[in-house]
Amino acid sequence: MSVIIAIAGGSCSGKTTLARSLQHRLGAAEAMLIRQDDYYFDIRDRAEGDEMPNFDVPEALDFALLAENLEALKAGEGVQLPNYDFTTHQRIRASEPLEAKAFSIVEGLLLLDDANVRELADVSVYMRCPYETRFERRLSRDVAERGRTEEFVRHQFAQDVEPAHVKYIQPSMVHADIVVEQADYLSSIDGVIDRIIEALPNSAAPQMRLAL
Repeated sequence: MSVIIAIAGGSCSGKTTLARSLQHRLGAAEAMLIRQDDYYFDIRDRAEGDEMPNFDVPEALDFALLAENLEALKAGEGVQLPNYDFTTHQRIRASEPLEAKAFSIVEGLLLLDDANVRELADVSVYMRCPYETRFERRLSRDVAERGRTEEFVRHQFAQDVEPAHVKYIQPSMVHADIVVEQADYLSSIDGVIDRIIEALPNSAAPQMRLAL
């Protein structure tokens, strides 16, 4: 049985860094990292004409598949995880079959907005981060890593990203077991990880000993 830890929050709020650090603490042999971003539907199934679809709304993501994968992991079953290419906005070959690990860390924008996914989480975390910080990080990342222009990033953030944050992501914070303030995250990521580990169910204690 895998313990599911969900880390949600706005775009570029620090979810991925926290998830990777938590995986390192728990041990890569015992903790699997799952990205909500890999569950985007292929753009070829969504695009209408030349218009770019909105990637920041729940219907852009295959939450049914994510819930199916998490259910399998909780049952100790192996899974094949999808892979998504942000350069082409297309699904690419799924992962090789992966065995369930003691911990499954899933991170993504809208995890706590989806009722099925959040109910599967044993511990849920929300990363709270100011607008300015999220935008500056998004601009830097998308230009450097995803081949976007600054003009495109600014337009997308104003038109899609922030409206979705206000409508879907920010309200989902009420479902989190732990809310992480950006100041705490920046000053002591180890302290944040300690809080998450302390919140794990008692049944995870033997697995924690094995992982550490």
